[in-house]
Amino acid sequence: MFRNLVLASLMVLAAACSQPARNVPLTQVAAAAPSAAQVVQDVRGIVEPCEQAMNRAGGHIDQLASSTSPQAGARAAVGATKAACLTAFGALQKAHAPGAVRDACLSAVYTRETLADTAIQMLDGKAGALAVTTLRYKADDQSAASQACSTALATLGGREFAMVTPPPAP
Repeated sequence: MFRNLVLASLMVLAAACSQPARNVPLTQVAAAAPSAAQVVQDVRGIVEPCEQAMNRAGGHIDQLASSTSPQAGARAAVGATKAACLTAFGALQKAHAPGAVRDACLSAVYTRETLADTAIQMLDGKAGALAVTTLRYKADDQSAASQACSTALATLGGREFAMVTPPPAP
């Protein structure tokens, strides 16, 4: 009887100490995680449509910021920027990127979207007396946020290369 009790206790102890099936060993998790280069590529793929749309609308926004009448097609270009940046914002929120990269790039697409939104309000005649000044400040914010996103992506990409150990010297 004592022997059975000891065996049962050992089996319970062994079961309690063993790793549950739902826990994946850390080495398998690391192997399944995307590389920094893949994360950079994924984030750039999300952000680029917003950047490209802003590049296309940039001249129209510059005209509004200088109190010049916008050219034909300004509303469509700025509206496309707002839509592309809203889409990028939603996709970045779901992206599997490190917090610093995701936050910097979220800020970049958000500032582009708000810049486009202010320009749309101006085009629609719904902006207030300080709209031109606000647009200029938002354009500066957008430039700084865009640079921060680029820097975060470059840092992440560079970190992966720094983590690679060089081959041994012959």
